[in-house]
Amino acid sequence: MSHLAGTTAVITGADEGLGYAIADAFAVAGADLVLLAHDGDKLERARHTLAGHGTTVRGLRVDLADPGAATAAARQVLALTERVDTLVNNAGTAHFSPLAQTSADSFDAMLHHNVRVPFLLAQALLPALIEGRGSIINISSYWAHTASAGRPSAAYSATRGAINAMTRALANELGPSGVRVVGIAPGAVPAPACERDRLVAMSAGEPYGAGHAPDGHPPGRASEPHEVAAAAAFLASPRAGWTTGTIMNVDGADVDGALAVR
Repeated sequence: MSHLAGTTAVITGADEGLGYAIADAFAVAGADLVLLAHDGDKLERARHTLAGHGTTVRGLRVDLADPGAATAAARQVLALTERVDTLVNNAGTAHFSPLAQTSADSFDAMLHHNVRVPFLLAQALLPALIEGRGSIINISSYWAHTASAGRPSAAYSATRGAINAMTRALANELGPSGVRVVGIAPGAVPAPACERDRLVAMSAGEPYGAGHAPDGHPPGRASEPHEVAAAAAFLASPRAGWTTGTIMNVDGADVDGALAVR
């Protein structure tokens, strides 16, 4: 399949986990890539492996936690490639704590990573996206519309609700310019960064453990990253040319938000 041949995609957080899976799906479909990630070693390994699909893959090491990093990174992207057909805002962060224990710094960090950075990257890359009549894909989370009594999520859920609202608003604003804006709200997907922070502890395909309702997701398991990545590759393709302003739930029909985080 080469339905993305001749296009260039910019993907954040692309050195591991879901971001890497999305980059792999795009490369398999023929897209050239610009990968943004913080860990230089992982980024280079990802770049080398993905280039094996026969497309051009460039890596850009950037710490998007820095206040001016997003805009600076966009300038570097435009110095690396003449075109940007798709921006995938995948990088994000999650901290779960009760309201009384959530610090302002923690809230601000999530707001910055999950909302401000996608906004600034879209803003800075907009001229290229308009020229290519491209698309913006914002990776959100099912935590924008669900909750779990065992995992307080007010601050995190607020940022995911915000990116969903921004996705719909930008779709309306940018549609006349030929730019589509969509979102994906994954359910339980193994996320290495979250596992390191001990927010989740599971592997792809792992069934529900003790304390989790077996009917929380009808498939009875966590998602595989490639299952979400396939949705991203579709949304970036001409086959989704009439799809904008939507948040696609790829969550195993989650009904209780019990298992994990994206």
